Amino acid sequence: MISIIIPTRNRPAYLKLLLQDVLNQDVVEAFEVIVVDQSDTPQPVEGCTYISLQSKGPCISRNTGVRNAEGDILVFLDDDARINSNFIREITGPIRAGAYPAVSGAICDPEGNYLSQKEAYLTKGSDNFIKVLLSNPNYNESRITLAVPGGCMAILKSVYDTVGGFEERFDPTGAGEDREFSIKLYKHGYAIWYNANAKLLHAVNAAGGSRDVGSRTLMLDVHSYWMCKEHFSEQLASTLRTAILNRYKKGFYAALGEFRLVRTKYSLWQEAKKLMN
Repeated sequence: MISIIIPTRNRPAYLKLLLQDVLNQDVVEAFEVIVVDQSDTPQPVEGCTYISLQSKGPCISRNTGVRNAEGDILVFLDDDARINSNFIREITGPIRAGAYPAVSGAICDPEGNYLSQKEAYLTKGSDNFIKVLLSNPNYNESRITLAVPGGCMAILKSVYDTVGGFEERFDPTGAGEDREFSIKLYKHGYAIWYNANAKLLHAVNAAGGSRDVGSRTLMLDVHSYWMCKEHFSEQLASTLRTAILNRYKKGFYAALGEFRLVRTKYSLWQEAKKLMN
Protein backbone atom coordinates (compact mmCIF):
# COMPACT_ATOMS: atom_id res chain seq x y z
CA MET A 1 0.00 0.00 0.00
CA ILE A 2 1.10 3.57 -0.74
CA SER A 3 0.57 6.49 1.64
CA ILE A 4 0.58 9.93 -0.01
CA ILE A 5 1.35 12.63 2.57
CA ILE A 6 0.58 16.27 1.81
CA PRO A 7 1.40 19.01 4.34
CA THR A 8 -0.58 22.19 3.68
CA ARG A 9 -0.81 25.71 5.06
CA ASN A 10 -3.03 28.52 3.78
CA ARG A 11 -3.28 27.16 0.23
CA PRO A 12 -6.77 25.62 -0.05
CA ALA A 13 -7.19 26.35 -3.77
CA TYR A 14 -3.83 24.78 -4.68
CA LEU A 15 -4.49 21.80 -2.42
CA LYS A 16 -7.81 21.15 -4.14
CA LEU A 17 -6.11 21.00 -7.56
CA LEU A 18 -3.41 18.65 -6.29
CA LEU A 19 -5.97 16.31 -4.72
CA GLN A 20 -7.77 16.12 -8.07
CA ASP A 21 -4.47 15.08 -9.67
CA VAL A 22 -3.92 12.44 -6.99
CA LEU A 23 -7.35 10.94 -7.57
CA ASN A 24 -6.57 10.64 -11.30
CA GLN A 25 -3.44 8.49 -10.83
CA ASP A 26 -3.11 5.35 -12.97
CA VAL A 27 -1.73 3.07 -10.26
CA VAL A 28 -3.19 -0.36 -9.51
CA GLU A 29 -1.88 -0.48 -5.94
CA ALA A 30 -4.13 0.71 -3.14
CA PHE A 31 -3.21 4.12 -1.80
CA GLU A 32 -4.32 6.46 0.94
CA VAL A 33 -4.05 10.24 1.11
CA ILE A 34 -3.10 12.01 4.33
CA VAL A 35 -3.48 15.79 4.50
CA VAL A 36 -1.78 17.54 7.44
CA ASP A 37 -3.23 21.05 7.69
CA GLN A 38 -1.39 23.84 9.53
CA SER A 39 -3.52 26.64 8.08
CA ASP A 40 -4.53 29.68 10.10
CA THR A 41 -8.12 28.77 9.31
CA PRO A 42 -8.22 25.00 8.72
CA GLN A 43 -10.61 23.75 6.07
CA PRO A 44 -11.26 19.99 6.47
CA VAL A 45 -10.95 17.92 3.30
CA GLU A 46 -13.14 14.93 2.53
CA GLY A 47 -11.99 11.66 0.98
CA CYS A 48 -8.70 11.49 2.88
CA THR A 49 -7.24 11.22 6.35
CA TYR A 50 -7.36 14.84 7.50
CA ILE A 51 -5.20 16.05 10.40
CA SER A 52 -5.18 19.60 11.75
CA LEU A 53 -2.04 20.86 13.53
CA GLN A 54 -1.55 24.15 15.33
CA SER A 55 2.24 23.96 15.09
CA LYS A 56 4.05 25.28 12.02
CA GLY A 57 6.68 23.65 9.87
CA PRO A 58 7.04 20.96 7.18
CA CYS A 59 9.11 18.62 9.36
CA ILE A 60 6.57 18.05 12.14
CA SER A 61 3.83 18.01 9.49
CA ARG A 62 5.46 15.20 7.49
CA ASN A 63 6.42 13.24 10.60
CA THR A 64 2.84 13.50 11.86
CA GLY A 65 1.57 12.23 8.52
CA VAL A 66 3.91 9.24 8.70
CA ARG A 67 2.76 8.36 12.21
CA ASN A 68 -0.76 8.08 10.82
CA ALA A 69 0.22 6.23 7.64
CA GLU A 70 -0.63 2.60 6.96
CA GLY A 71 1.33 2.20 3.72
CA ASP A 72 4.61 0.38 3.13
CA ILE A 73 5.69 3.15 0.73
CA LEU A 74 5.50 6.85 1.59
CA VAL A 75 5.10 9.56 -1.04
CA PHE A 76 5.59 13.20 -0.03
CA LEU A 77 4.12 16.09 -2.00
CA ASP A 78 3.96 19.85 -1.45
CA ASP A 79 0.56 21.49 -1.58
CA ASP A 80 1.44 23.87 -4.45
CA ALA A 81 2.38 21.07 -6.84
CA ARG A 82 0.61 19.51 -9.82
CA ILE A 83 1.30 15.97 -11.04
CA ASN A 84 0.50 13.99 -14.18
CA SER A 85 -1.48 10.76 -14.02
CA ASN A 86 1.69 8.60 -14.12
CA PHE A 87 3.52 10.36 -11.27
CA ILE A 88 2.78 7.97 -8.40
CA ARG A 89 3.50 4.97 -10.61
CA GLU A 90 6.83 6.45 -11.73
CA ILE A 91 8.09 7.68 -8.36
CA THR A 92 7.25 4.41 -6.59
CA GLY A 93 8.26 2.12 -9.46
CA PRO A 94 11.92 1.55 -8.47
CA ILE A 95 10.82 0.86 -4.89
CA ARG A 96 8.08 -1.57 -5.90
CA ALA A 97 10.60 -3.34 -8.15
CA GLY A 98 12.95 -3.77 -5.19
CA ALA A 99 15.72 -1.76 -6.88
CA TYR A 100 15.98 1.25 -4.56
CA PRO A 101 14.60 2.19 -1.13
CA ALA A 102 14.14 5.89 -1.96
CA VAL A 103 13.30 7.81 -5.13
CA SER A 104 13.51 11.47 -6.05
CA GLY A 105 11.26 12.97 -8.71
CA ALA A 106 11.99 15.78 -11.15
CA ILE A 107 10.83 19.21 -10.02
CA CYS A 108 9.83 21.13 -13.14
CA ASP A 109 8.35 24.53 -13.89
CA PRO A 110 4.54 24.90 -14.14
CA GLU A 111 4.71 24.02 -17.88
CA GLY A 112 6.63 20.81 -17.21
CA ASN A 113 10.05 21.99 -18.39
CA TYR A 114 13.12 20.63 -16.61
CA LEU A 115 14.98 23.22 -14.53
CA SER A 116 18.56 22.05 -15.21
CA GLN A 117 20.86 20.82 -17.92
CA LYS A 118 22.78 17.59 -17.29
CA GLU A 119 25.21 17.93 -14.35
CA ALA A 120 24.67 21.71 -14.24
CA TYR A 121 23.21 21.39 -10.77
CA LEU A 122 26.65 20.39 -9.45
CA THR A 123 28.51 23.32 -11.02
CA LYS A 124 26.65 26.21 -9.41
CA GLY A 125 28.92 28.67 -7.66
CA SER A 126 28.23 28.82 -3.93
CA ASP A 127 30.05 29.22 -0.65
CA ASN A 128 27.72 26.60 0.82
CA PHE A 129 28.80 23.16 -0.41
CA ILE A 130 25.77 21.54 1.28
CA LYS A 131 23.43 23.44 -1.06
CA VAL A 132 25.35 22.31 -4.15
CA LEU A 133 26.16 18.71 -3.24
CA LEU A 134 22.60 17.94 -2.10
CA SER A 135 20.71 19.62 -4.94
CA ASN A 136 18.14 17.62 -6.87
CA PRO A 137 19.27 16.95 -10.50
CA ASN A 138 16.01 18.19 -12.11
CA TYR A 139 17.05 17.26 -15.64
CA ASN A 140 15.85 14.74 -18.20
CA GLU A 141 18.08 11.72 -17.45
CA SER A 142 17.53 9.31 -14.56
CA ARG A 143 20.51 8.48 -12.34
CA ILE A 144 21.80 7.79 -8.86
CA THR A 145 21.63 10.93 -6.72
CA LEU A 146 22.52 12.09 -3.22
CA ALA A 147 19.34 14.07 -2.66
CA VAL A 148 15.64 13.62 -2.09
CA PRO A 149 13.50 16.77 -2.19
CA GLY A 150 11.01 16.81 0.69
CA GLY A 151 8.04 17.63 -1.50
CA CYS A 152 8.81 15.25 -4.38
CA MET A 153 9.96 11.90 -3.07
CA ALA A 154 9.01 8.31 -2.26
CA ILE A 155 10.58 6.04 0.34
CA LEU A 156 10.01 2.78 2.12
CA LYS A 157 8.40 3.47 5.47
CA SER A 158 10.80 1.06 7.15
CA VAL A 159 13.74 3.10 5.84
CA TYR A 160 12.12 6.37 6.89
CA ASP A 161 11.70 4.98 10.41
CA THR A 162 15.29 3.71 10.48
CA VAL A 163 16.86 7.11 9.71
CA GLY A 164 14.49 8.91 12.07
CA GLY A 165 12.34 11.09 9.84
CA PHE A 166 12.71 14.84 9.32
CA GLU A 167 14.57 16.99 11.83
CA GLU A 168 11.87 18.97 13.64
CA ARG A 169 14.27 21.53 15.11
CA PHE A 170 14.52 22.90 11.53
CA ASP A 171 10.93 24.13 11.81
CA PRO A 172 9.14 26.49 11.37
CA THR A 173 10.88 27.26 8.05
CA GLY A 174 12.10 23.69 7.60
CA ALA A 175 14.82 25.06 5.33
CA GLY A 176 17.25 22.31 4.32
CA GLU A 177 15.31 19.56 6.08
CA ASP A 178 15.38 17.34 2.99
CA ARG A 179 19.15 17.83 2.65
CA GLU A 180 19.66 16.68 6.24
CA PHE A 181 17.37 13.73 5.59
CA SER A 182 19.44 12.85 2.50
CA ILE A 183 22.65 12.86 4.54
CA LYS A 184 21.08 10.43 7.00
CA LEU A 185 20.11 8.13 4.13
CA TYR A 186 23.68 8.21 2.84
CA LYS A 187 25.18 7.55 6.28
CA HIS A 188 22.88 4.55 6.71
CA GLY A 189 23.99 3.17 3.34
CA TYR A 190 20.74 3.69 1.41
CA ALA A 191 20.95 4.55 -2.29
CA ILE A 192 18.63 7.13 -3.86
CA TRP A 193 17.39 6.95 -7.45
CA TYR A 194 16.43 10.08 -9.39
CA ASN A 195 13.59 9.24 -11.80
CA ALA A 196 13.36 11.93 -14.48
CA ASN A 197 9.98 10.56 -15.60
CA ALA A 198 8.35 11.38 -12.26
CA LYS A 199 7.72 15.02 -13.14
CA LEU A 200 6.26 17.37 -10.56
CA LEU A 201 5.06 20.76 -11.77
CA HIS A 202 5.89 23.31 -9.08
CA ALA A 203 3.90 26.52 -8.83
CA VAL A 204 6.47 28.24 -6.54
CA ASN A 205 3.68 29.98 -4.67
CA ALA A 206 4.85 33.20 -3.02
CA ALA A 207 2.25 32.89 -0.24
CA GLY A 208 1.34 30.18 2.24
CA GLY A 209 3.43 27.22 3.26
CA SER A 210 6.44 28.26 5.33
CA ARG A 211 7.18 31.41 3.34
CA ASP A 212 5.90 33.80 6.00
CA VAL A 213 7.49 32.25 9.09
CA GLY A 214 11.08 33.47 8.59
CA SER A 215 13.85 33.82 6.04
CA ARG A 216 14.33 30.46 4.32
CA THR A 217 17.58 31.70 2.72
CA LEU A 218 19.09 32.63 6.08
CA MET A 219 17.86 29.48 7.81
CA LEU A 220 19.16 27.23 5.02
CA ASP A 221 22.62 28.66 5.70
CA VAL A 222 22.21 28.22 9.45
CA HIS A 223 20.86 24.69 9.10
CA SER A 224 23.69 23.82 6.70
CA TYR A 225 26.13 24.77 9.45
CA TRP A 226 24.21 22.59 11.93
CA MET A 227 24.30 19.69 9.47
CA CYS A 228 28.05 20.11 9.04
CA LYS A 229 28.62 19.97 12.79
CA GLU A 230 26.29 16.99 13.22
CA HIS A 231 27.26 14.85 10.25
CA PHE A 232 30.78 15.91 9.18
CA SER A 233 33.30 17.67 11.43
CA GLU A 234 33.81 20.75 13.59
CA GLN A 235 36.65 21.87 11.30
CA LEU A 236 34.52 21.70 8.16
CA ALA A 237 31.63 23.37 9.96
CA SER A 238 33.91 26.21 11.07
CA THR A 239 35.15 26.71 7.50
CA LEU A 240 31.58 26.77 6.21
CA ARG A 241 30.52 29.24 8.91
CA THR A 242 33.35 31.61 7.96
CA ALA A 243 32.42 31.48 4.28
CA ILE A 244 28.74 32.11 4.97
CA LEU A 245 29.35 34.98 7.38
CA ASN A 246 31.76 36.61 4.91
CA ARG A 247 28.94 36.62 2.34
CA TYR A 248 26.56 38.33 4.74
CA LYS A 249 29.27 40.83 5.72
CA LYS A 250 29.95 41.65 2.07
CA GLY A 251 26.21 42.10 1.55
CA PHE A 252 26.12 44.62 4.39
CA TYR A 253 29.08 46.65 3.10
CA ALA A 254 27.63 46.61 -0.42
CA ALA A 255 24.36 47.95 0.99
CA LEU A 256 26.27 50.74 2.75
CA GLY A 257 27.83 51.78 -0.54
CA GLU A 258 24.44 51.82 -2.26
CA PHE A 259 22.62 53.51 0.66
CA ARG A 260 19.83 50.93 0.52
CA LEU A 261 18.69 47.98 2.66
CA VAL A 262 21.45 48.78 5.14
CA ARG A 263 19.46 47.83 8.24
CA THR A 264 18.14 44.65 6.64
CA LYS A 265 21.57 43.45 5.52
CA TYR A 266 23.09 44.24 8.90
CA SER A 267 20.32 42.38 10.71
CA LEU A 268 20.79 39.30 8.53
CA TRP A 269 24.54 39.32 9.18
CA GLN A 270 24.09 39.60 12.94
CA GLU A 271 21.33 36.99 13.04
CA ALA A 272 23.51 34.56 11.10
CA LYS A 273 26.37 35.13 13.57
CA LYS A 274 24.08 34.54 16.54
CA LEU A 275 22.45 31.38 15.18
CA MET A 276 25.76 29.82 14.12
CA ASN A 277 27.54 30.28 17.45
